[in-house]
Amino acid sequence: MNINFNFTNLTSRYNLMSQLSGVKKNQSNGLLNPADIINAKNQKGLGMANKSVKSDKEIEEIIYESGICVRGMIMNGKSESEMHQMIDVSEEYRQKMFDECKRHFLQENGVANGDTTKRSEVFRAYQLSVKEDDRLKGTWSLQQYEKQYTAALAAAVRASNPNWKNGDPFDASILDSVTRESVEANLMKSGNTLVKRSSVSGSSVDMKI
Repeated sequence: MNINFNFTNLTSRYNLMSQLSGVKKNQSNGLLNPADIINAKNQKGLGMANKSVKSDKEIEEIIYESGICVRGMIMNGKSESEMHQMIDVSEEYRQKMFDECKRHFLQENGVANGDTTKRSEVFRAYQLSVKEDDRLKGTWSLQQYEKQYTAALAAAVRASNPNWKNGDPFDASILDSVTRESVEANLMKSGNTLVKRSSVSGSSVDMKI
């Protein structure tokens, strides 16, 4: 099988959002591992034997057809302003993300562990639930909720124990009162992200979530 393209260029051109599901990534930067493209292509047998891959479109099809990522999740040719937009995320997937954040936080005592998190599964299911054109923007939006959920969990533990550090054990009952609704009640949309209402001025706030 002959695939003639530069791995370095491929990596830079196909830098997927770090929350892509089912993709083996460099955990430090979220870049797609080019070797996985080749492995997936070999395993899935895409019928492109002895064909040199030359165009972006061909490479995209290899990535999509091999199942490495959900269609519409390649950032190639799109600006940050196109992708980093807040759109509505269904209550169903906000709840699923909150539940996963809380489960993982309790299991790992607040440490983000790439080996035990199931966030990728939540993101992938969400991506498949929305139309292709909304997948990058929706994933960005769901990630903003994820950040705020995790921050609220940590804040609750620190409110009970100011000396607590990520990784230290804590009484799980501290988080009983932390719900998705309680977190979202204190969130505001500000530009292309979510922030706590107390951390923004009135002039920068677009709406209450």
